Amino acid sequence: MVIDVIKGYGSFYIYGAQVVAYGAYKAIRHLCGRTPVCFLVGDLDGNPSQIDGVAVRMPDRVPKDALLLICVTELLQGEIVASLKERGVENLFLLSQHEEHLLMSAYFADIGKFPVAEARKGEPADFSMYEVCNHRDKPLAGHPNLRPFERSIQAGADLTEKRIASLLDNTGTNLSLRNRQYCEMTATYWVWKNTRHDWVGIEHYRRHLLVTPEMLAEDVDAVLPLPYVCYPDTVAQFRRFVSQDVLHALLKALKELHPKEYDGYLAILHGQYQYTYNLVCARRQVFDDYCAWFFRITEYMEGMADEVPEIGNTRALSYVAEVLTNLYFMSHQDVWRIRHAEKAIYV
Repeated sequence: MVIDVIKGYGSFYIYGAQVVAYGAYKAIRHLCGRTPVCFLVGDLDGNPSQIDGVAVRMPDRVPKDALLLICVTELLQGEIVASLKERGVENLFLLSQHEEHLLMSAYFADIGKFPVAEARKGEPADFSMYEVCNHRDKPLAGHPNLRPFERSIQAGADLTEKRIASLLDNTGTNLSLRNRQYCEMTATYWVWKNTRHDWVGIEHYRRHLLVTPEMLAEDVDAVLPLPYVCYPDTVAQFRRFVSQDVLHALLKALKELHPKEYDGYLAILHGQYQYTYNLVCARRQVFDDYCAWFFRITEYMEGMADEVPEIGNTRALSYVAEVLTNLYFMSHQDVWRIRHAEKAIYV
């Protein structure tokens, strides 16, 4: 694990300054008391100037024999590694999805948060995981064969004649025509309205939730990926992708529809933990409750499109979706028995 690698060096640097890097920094500092010399980024624009008092810098003056932990999404790691090697920096440790899961699960276990799901013997659950794909998806170099309980569903099927999956989100009760605004959530809506499995899950063609039926025990209600740790909070992470007007629209919807819970939602928004990518596996009761809560809020926000055009003519609602998924499951930590599984990213 990365902790063992760090112990062999007097100092180290973290390449990255967003959620993967900040989570790794928090975990490493907690588990072994070590702090990086600084955070490194390829461009200072769009990144903080410091994180918890640790500087964020360009990699120009990093010693060539320094240990660099590459703490960014695997979608970017190849390009970053090539750039660093051109500079003569060779001592690199890539924080893969698996290494990140090992590090963060150890950290969360030590602070008593976000327990990991365990496979157990017993009768397999009636479970179907839906892998969301779209006709605009880019080909992947490595994509696993689907497991017996996984099925692909094409999101936005009403917007193209091209067919890439046997299941389409434009049959039955659906939101397929609004896929440009909702992205993968039109598939989530379809699963909610048109299936009745005891357990259902949502994943993406390039992001899988590595849950198995053996993890869906009697004392588990939902399985999600471990949350990211955001700096300084989840609102700042959200604002990287949408305007202040969209944030205000979301807050208005939450306050109007859930006045009693509003202060609790604000506390989560200004906290640091965020479930991302809308990867969810849940019992039918939980999934139905989540979707009913979720789509009532987005429907309310759609009614504000004249006031905030971004809601109707961009994918802003897909970013709102990640915030809402996080709000629902973070606010139900004491209601539903939530466990966590590793996620995989394919490139």
